[in-house]
Amino acid sequence: MLTKNRLAILIGLQIAIFLSALDQTVLNVAIPKMAQALHGFDKSAWIITAYLLSSTIATPVSGKLADIYSAKSVLIWATFLFGLASGLCGSAGLIDPLWGLDAIDQLILARAFQGIAGGAMIGLCFISIGDLFPVAERGKYQGFLAAAFIVAALIGPALGGWLTDKNSWRVIFYLNIPLSLLGCLLFKLSFPLSLRPRAKAIIDYSGILFFVLFITPMILAASEIGKLGTLTFISSGELGFSLLMFLAFLWRQTKAPEPLIPLSLFKDKLIAISLATVFVTGIGLFGSMLLLAMILQQMVHMSGIDSGLTLTPLMIVVALASIAGGLIVAKTKRYKLLCIVSLILLAIGTALLAWHIQAGPLKVADLLLDAAIGGIGLGLLLPVHTILIQNVAPPESMGVATSMTQFFRSLGGTIGTGLMSAVMLSLVRQGTLQQAIVQALVLYIVTVALAVILSFFLPLVSLVRASKTKVESR
Repeated sequence: MLTKNRLAILIGLQIAIFLSALDQTVLNVAIPKMAQALHGFDKSAWIITAYLLSSTIATPVSGKLADIYSAKSVLIWATFLFGLASGLCGSAGLIDPLWGLDAIDQLILARAFQGIAGGAMIGLCFISIGDLFPVAERGKYQGFLAAAFIVAALIGPALGGWLTDKNSWRVIFYLNIPLSLLGCLLFKLSFPLSLRPRAKAIIDYSGILFFVLFITPMILAASEIGKLGTLTFISSGELGFSLLMFLAFLWRQTKAPEPLIPLSLFKDKLIAISLATVFVTGIGLFGSMLLLAMILQQMVHMSGIDSGLTLTPLMIVVALASIAGGLIVAKTKRYKLLCIVSLILLAIGTALLAWHIQAGPLKVADLLLDAAIGGIGLGLLLPVHTILIQNVAPPESMGVATSMTQFFRSLGGTIGTGLMSAVMLSLVRQGTLQQAIVQALVLYIVTVALAVILSFFLPLVSLVRASKTKVESR
């Protein structure tokens, strides 16, 4: 039963995940005006990249901290810091030169700071569900959080454009401050103290350093490849360095007394398969949104605003399906069948979309129906693997294990978007946009098919065998 305390916490969690997800998309429309006001067009891409990079790195690190110090403590600090960083973003350039930096550099640095807090918030919200609710109830609440993430991604560009046109781009950041403080208050007053076993209070600083050096050049390379459509000398060097740091990171995790990411987690077949599938669906969540917007704008000749409005019903479908997916797992416990069916729906929707584009002429109704079929599959799948991983991970590692689902989804989205953009640019140079989109969709279908095959090997475990999470109210 949902008590008043738990209802307050759930509202706080939805605020936190909404804010974090929103700030990944809300600036897309506002960036030109921000760059003009701060005289930094040549660095404007870093406004997004800084947030994306730091949030991706922060997610697993915050999960480890939650295992050591409790999700409540880390979440309160992350939410407070998000509001503080938002204030710094909004004030960029008002005191010039602050910290000896130009106005645009102030904003980029503040965005990196904001991304650290935002990435932590996303992982900690899903971890908190595992701390607060028994296994039988986690599904529906994980679904609600996944829906909040989708809604934020949906309204972000439109909200950013409206606020920028009607007020100022600074308002986008200032609105985060009262909501962050409200979230902190709800967590402080209502969040119980989890009694699950804690990890040893040893922080693997060397592991964190190698992790940062592994992730940073990989994301930068993916971004550069996506923009240029080809592998350059610089991006090749970045990928080579990333691989070297990845090997160093793995070596460190085998030697550290309390590793950042325990490699023993990946020995569990269910966790390994779940994370691989999450990576693929991350490509679908972000890469497909990129393709759909491109199809509407380049092939149907819609404006950016009209294409966003056209895709609104689709994102609502994905959000509702994510809630339904959590409820289905909670009621039936038949997660393996749900994973397979969801991925098949995702593949069918993508295949139909490719067929309609190939056959032509493309109708908006056909596009939305095809996308809705795939969107239902994607939405049903979103909360499932988080529930599975929380069920089988050791209690003292549940935080970092849960955060890995968000990390792999974010990483899949980052790499997938970059590679899909590169494939599109490369194919457009060889033929028409229509053929390029079709071939990119076929490539994605292949990856989904691999995920379907992986799902057949998911081991069957009881979703009620884990003991209920013990909590103690303060």
